[in-house]
Amino acid sequence: MYYLVIDLEMCRVQKLYKRDYKYASEIIQIGAVLLDDNYSRIATLSQYVHPEYGVLDNFIESMTGIHNYDIKKAPLLRKSLEHLVEWIGNREYKVFAWSDSDQKQILREIKAKHIESEEINGFMNPERWIDYQDVFKKRFNLERQFSLEEALERAEVEPEGKFHDGLDDAMNTGKLIQKLELNPEYQLLDYAIFNSDEPLNCTIGDLLGNLQIKVG
Repeated sequence: MYYLVIDLEMCRVQKLYKRDYKYASEIIQIGAVLLDDNYSRIATLSQYVHPEYGVLDNFIESMTGIHNYDIKKAPLLRKSLEHLVEWIGNREYKVFAWSDSDQKQILREIKAKHIESEEINGFMNPERWIDYQDVFKKRFNLERQFSLEEALERAEVEPEGKFHDGLDDAMNTGKLIQKLELNPEYQLLDYAIFNSDEPLNCTIGDLLGNLQIKVG
């Protein structure tokens, strides 16, 4: 069994597109890391995606480091997903993501953009997908969900790269998964603090992915 760790970055969609696309965000980057059966990283993939409705504003550009020239001539979502599935090949695999927002975002865009593909449907099979943020919360009996950045800190995992880069976030999620899956007795640092009421640091998916623009 292989494990695909995925992370999306998104831009915001203006309300003027509400007739054609009612959602508040659109994918502009897909980061993916392939892990073997020992949760070791064996391959990585980063793809920029051209948004059909969204605009890359200064806030998202500053947060992600993605520029308009990165996405201007990038493939549309369908081509990007088809390339991802082709890259995975014939392997048996599960998909890990930090929260369920990325899975929901892809499903929204597939529906809104009328994407029909057996390969993509197979990739989006809900039985494949594992919300590791929820796994993390339940494993340590936490009272709330935690950002990837906070989880890495509490689990003593040194992050690579920068946060809010799709590939770097996927790699860091993969490092966290490997440590926790190979060390079932591991306990978090400062367990009492971990259950505190500190504010949650949100990902872009948390900020944008679950928002919808009402039509009419």
